[in-house]
Amino acid sequence: MQLEHRKIVLGICGGIAAYKCPELCRLLQKQGADVYTVVTASGAKLVSTATLQALSGHPVGSEIFTAADNIGHIELCADADCMVIAPATANTIAKLAHGLADNMLTAAALAAPCPLIIAPAMNSRMYRHPATQANLEILKQRGVFIIPPADGPLACGESGIGRMREPAEIAAYICALLNRHGLPFAENTLLPKPDAPRELTAQKLLPTASGAGLRVLITAGPTEEPIDPVRVITNKSSGKMGFALAQAARERGAEVTLIAGPVHLPTPAQVNRINVKTAQDMYDAVKAKLDDVDIVIGCAAVSDYRLAYVYPQKLKKETQGDSLTLTLIKNEDIIAMVGHANPRPFTVGFAAETMAGEAQAKEKLARKNLDLIALNDVSRSDVGFNSDDNALTVFDRDGKIADLPKAPKAVIAAQLTELIFNMVQSSRGTASGNKE
Repeated sequence: MQLEHRKIVLGICGGIAAYKCPELCRLLQKQGADVYTVVTASGAKLVSTATLQALSGHPVGSEIFTAADNIGHIELCADADCMVIAPATANTIAKLAHGLADNMLTAAALAAPCPLIIAPAMNSRMYRHPATQANLEILKQRGVFIIPPADGPLACGESGIGRMREPAEIAAYICALLNRHGLPFAENTLLPKPDAPRELTAQKLLPTASGAGLRVLITAGPTEEPIDPVRVITNKSSGKMGFALAQAARERGAEVTLIAGPVHLPTPAQVNRINVKTAQDMYDAVKAKLDDVDIVIGCAAVSDYRLAYVYPQKLKKETQGDSLTLTLIKNEDIIAMVGHANPRPFTVGFAAETMAGEAQAKEKLARKNLDLIALNDVSRSDVGFNSDDNALTVFDRDGKIADLPKAPKAVIAAQLTELIFNMVQSSRGTASGNKE
């Protein structure tokens, strides 16, 4: 769990997106965080304080002066690892920018000696207004992390920028921030780089991450096997799971190479991406990198077969008649090649199955000489190809070791990556101990 032993203060303002905050609280807790909540008077009208208290297990902060222990605006964030305000309204953003502390939330934020993240949520005209943009710039210059809002339908009935990011995205941002070493931000990273990070911010970041020192190679997406210059044989893989794994591995300090089939997904920050098309292209790219990696995760949906003969010109149905017979030959099995290499990296495969999944996964793990295999049921439309969610069952050579229930692929990737890295680091420690 990425946030184990972490205290996170969740501030909730009076934006309609406040209804998403119980889910955000739950996701942070699933990562091991101890979550405290604080709401403005308007926020309390949109999300029940009773609900927040029941979820968090702590009294909800709403008044600056209270007799409840550890709820005072000074004490609340004194030992916190992070404070996140979501949704952050234009009003609260203005107060934060100008140092106003007229309610429990703004007073706690002003007194917080920890990283502060805000997720703006408002009408697009309010968000684009020069005053709001100027206030956000002030906060950015002070080292506040700003999760930019999304573009889409708004509560007012209009459409445009101003939607608060989804709880899973915000949880991923928080995990990324608190697990990064040195904050190696880039243009396309999740969190924009603050212009002047506060010195205290660095004290709350983990000194190392679970993937520090590890070199990881991940395959992702489909492959395409040409029939003629305009037609291919391919599959439904979107590449989302593999890209989520690459991002999760990089966020944990690993050096990541992503070998991607033909997909239209942005490259995760500071990940070395190699684009390929065919199964043979992917095989060659993986083999070329094999001596330089510690872990290989085969997440790509590689074509099992290719055309025995690729037609140099477009096939015409007028000349082919009512049927067309294509001869296919088997492609090399990439993850089996990795699993049987000598020496070989820690090798993880995926089994996308529609029936008898557990038996199929165990057979593949043994036949391909893998360390782990992740089984996903692609017959399910809610977690199959192209879905934003996934659910995995993970096996090692002794049997099932983990069930990862349905969750956004970013969350599943974080859980699986953490499992892999902990196993590899543990085996390294054992090997080192044996040598001594």
